[in-house]
Amino acid sequence: MQTCFFALLTAAVLALTVTGTFAETEQAENILVTATRIDPDNSKARGNTTIITAADIERSTARTLPELLGRETGVLTRSLFGNNTTAATVDIRGFGATGTQNTLILIDGRRLNDVDLSSVDFSVIPLQNIERIEITRNSGAVLYGDGAVGGAINIITRQPEMAGTSAFVKAGAGNLDTQQLDAQISHNTGSLAVLFGAHGVSSDGYRDNNKLDRKNLNSDIRFTHNNSQFFLRADWFDQDLDLPGVRNVNPGLGINQLRRNRKGTNTPRDYADQDGYSINPGVTHYWDNGTEAVIDFGYRKKNQQSFFDDYDFGGLFSSYLDTDLDTWSFTPRIITPHRVLGRSAQTTAGLDYYDSDYDSDRSLRKSTDNQPIHRLHIDQKSTAVYADTTISATPATTVNLGARLQWVKLDAKDKFDPDAPGAGDAFESGAPNYDDSERVHMLEAGIERQFTPGTAAYVKWTRSARVTTVDELFEFDPNTFTRVFSPLDPQISNGFDIGTRVRMNQAAFTINAYYMRLKDEIHFNPVTFVNVNLDPTRRYGLELSGSYDLSDRLRLQGNYTYMRAKFRDGDFSGKNVPLVPENTASLTGIWKQSPATDLIVAANFVDNKYFDNDQSNTFAEKIPSYTTIDAKVSHRYRGFRLTAEVNNIFEEKFYDYGVSSTFSPGVYNAYPLPERTILFTVSKDFGNWH
Repeated sequence: MQTCFFALLTAAVLALTVTGTFAETEQAENILVTATRIDPDNSKARGNTTIITAADIERSTARTLPELLGRETGVLTRSLFGNNTTAATVDIRGFGATGTQNTLILIDGRRLNDVDLSSVDFSVIPLQNIERIEITRNSGAVLYGDGAVGGAINIITRQPEMAGTSAFVKAGAGNLDTQQLDAQISHNTGSLAVLFGAHGVSSDGYRDNNKLDRKNLNSDIRFTHNNSQFFLRADWFDQDLDLPGVRNVNPGLGINQLRRNRKGTNTPRDYADQDGYSINPGVTHYWDNGTEAVIDFGYRKKNQQSFFDDYDFGGLFSSYLDTDLDTWSFTPRIITPHRVLGRSAQTTAGLDYYDSDYDSDRSLRKSTDNQPIHRLHIDQKSTAVYADTTISATPATTVNLGARLQWVKLDAKDKFDPDAPGAGDAFESGAPNYDDSERVHMLEAGIERQFTPGTAAYVKWTRSARVTTVDELFEFDPNTFTRVFSPLDPQISNGFDIGTRVRMNQAAFTINAYYMRLKDEIHFNPVTFVNVNLDPTRRYGLELSGSYDLSDRLRLQGNYTYMRAKFRDGDFSGKNVPLVPENTASLTGIWKQSPATDLIVAANFVDNKYFDNDQSNTFAEKIPSYTTIDAKVSHRYRGFRLTAEVNNIFEEKFYDYGVSSTFSPGVYNAYPLPERTILFTVSKDFGNWH
């Protein structure tokens, strides 16, 4: 494995020394749309940023959004099942178990991170519906708010075509009894533009009791009149997922389910279903001087129902959760060009208001849901004002400055029923009512200097924050043996980036180094079983990325990340944060064999890492490193595109996530991921007709 890693790393470094400008060129062609608060033409001085276009997605072997993101520098992904991204985590710059809470995910500029600990459900965002993705590392806190500690990922969805009527259909089938269907139709008359899409996938999954059924519908309607555009976006999804649970390794009892039955399950009745919808109306007005004002609203509804059975005590300790989350938002903003001390500048300023109502009934099982043990109601209101300015200080120097002030108010209530089925546990009780308010501020400052038309260097500093989620708030206090709402201080981070971008005739590369100091990082303590503010932590690393066109038909692109996450004070001073690999790398070859045929091969390496719960770094084992090889071939024939995809060609047996036992040496649980998977798809674009 070490040999494989160094071979992969060497190839990536060789590619980086002469890497191509293809992605950079496409970035310059992007235009400003209302879904983003960053104008790509004014994106300098923002540090290490990446824009992934729809064309880049087509040239990738990734089948899902987390797979695609995980091949970018500084971005880690973890999956519990590997079944079409369900329960996947995206983590920028190594936050381990709290990666979701420290990486802000947005769709069309609107937050997807919920107020609980649930991961963002990337499976409701089909790759075919994405126009582009903006990744801003150590940035995004000013423009988008709390939670962008490692960075922010803004997913821009497709809008109606420019003119006429067009359609797209794609159908696929593969092993693990996988079927998928995508369809989209767009119509544009000039003043009225509409887009409707549908996506569905069904798969048995690699593991037993891991069947997935998911359906999505999306629509985008836009009406343009004079200098204004009125828009309405609506989405709906429904997902049923069976949960296979962990595979246990216990050397003392001679148990190794990873080796003897990695596909099996000990939880044949567990599941997690969810459905929901969102509605986002708004209007954009344009002035002749380039000023753009957006007034938009949003409502998002999500219902989650999950069941975790008790297989050891006859159902005495089963758990059924029925949770509703309603989020209202109002996010007006203005983007305007102007002058500062005689220099051209552009400022984005606005107000963000989010109101989230979290209602969760906690019962013994579904049949007793009418009499829950706990009925939680938590209301979180977040209000923020922000301004972000980019200034052309000189023809070759760009400066970016931004600030955000955010207020978060939280009210929490727990209605406890001691007579409810399952409430007889001596340690069950109701948590006293709780209310709290926090004020946090976020800052960003960057400068970029263009030395030659193809060479630039930059420095970036940010102050970001994250506040407590509702799941971290509600917990069992081992000192008083009661349920409580436990207050935690906001987490504060100061991050620093320095890097360079170089473009040559056929080559370009990016080198970025970063350092982050965190205060009061929010984390679960596996010894006391409560959430705490950690002693100070730090993160630092090196990110390299690039591509090289060997010829008009053959391109190499690769990246390498060196990442360290450490405690810098307290009981674990000098120890590594669990679940963060020290090295990751990827190398992709794209060969255009003919005008109609493309072949893509990708190698991906992830280093070993400490198990979750192993803050002391004393557990005897680590989550092993792994290398996977993927391939994709596509051929265009009479208007159809035929594609064959094979992931993990050599059937690497690996897993991304594992939890070590706090009290039993050598004992751990893990979630094995699929070996070889195959998918065949057929798609067709129906060009514009009038």
